[in-house]
Amino acid sequence: MSLQAPMRCSALAEELGEPLAGTADQRVRWLLVEDRGAWGETAVADLVGADVEAAAKARGMRLVLVRQRSADAAAEARRRAILVDTASRRMAVRSVEPDEVAGLLDTPVEDFGQPFDEPIFLVCTNGRRDACCALRGRALANALTAHHPDRVWETTHLGGHRFAANLVCLPHGLLFGRVPAADGPALADAYLAGRLDPEHLRGRSAWPPPAQVAEVAVRRSLGRLGVDDVTLLAAEVDENEARVVLGLPDGEASEVRLHARRLEPPRPTSCRADELEAPLHWEVRGISPAAEAPGTA
Repeated sequence: MSLQAPMRCSALAEELGEPLAGTADQRVRWLLVEDRGAWGETAVADLVGADVEAAAKARGMRLVLVRQRSADAAAEARRRAILVDTASRRMAVRSVEPDEVAGLLDTPVEDFGQPFDEPIFLVCTNGRRDACCALRGRALANALTAHHPDRVWETTHLGGHRFAANLVCLPHGLLFGRVPAADGPALADAYLAGRLDPEHLRGRSAWPPPAQVAEVAVRRSLGRLGVDDVTLLAAEVDENEARVVLGLPDGEASEVRLHARRLEPPRPTSCRADELEAPLHWEVRGISPAAEAPGTA
């Protein structure tokens, strides 16, 4: 009897039809630390320390290592850090040493360094953390770099290996999953033009998962494709139920009701996972015009 290799986590998630929407970890601020060394399974902790990585997570910050293939000789001589506030959509860049990172976690973006105004793209390629990010992520990074060499950065773990290839558009904090390499350049061009494809959208990192699901549902229902066509006005979330109100152009608003359920069957959430998990998914129960648009949450 022949033995069959286990299916990669991203291929299994696709086969099971696991939804993309609502799978972005909620992080409002991002800190990207440039590092051109070899990335291991725990790359961030290896460079700045596990305590710093944990402190960033406790603050709701996504701390990642990044590298850019197009870096010139001058860039090789320094290590840059980019702070992104997805709520204000502002970014700033400065030079940094690994032992300085801990002191930057609470720094406001306006005090961080030189303003950085050009949108950028992150693609997870950390193959030591999960093989799917190496296989699918590197193909996407290659395709995007060919079209936008100065905007594309490879990155360490973003969360959600099983949704590779993963792409982040900053400063909005839009996270896309299952992006085929051939489709990457068009998706990037659309973002630069102020549009997005809800079919690949996992969610906005600043929003809670139910709001991420609601955004995708409303965009599909109403055909709203502008990046700024949908804003979060309110999100009421308890253990199993959620109510989300999304603002639309011209002062309109949509109310989305959602219910949480576990996806079956349990599955590995990464290629390295030893235990099976039944992921939590927020399911849309209804979309209706909001009776009134509340103040911005």
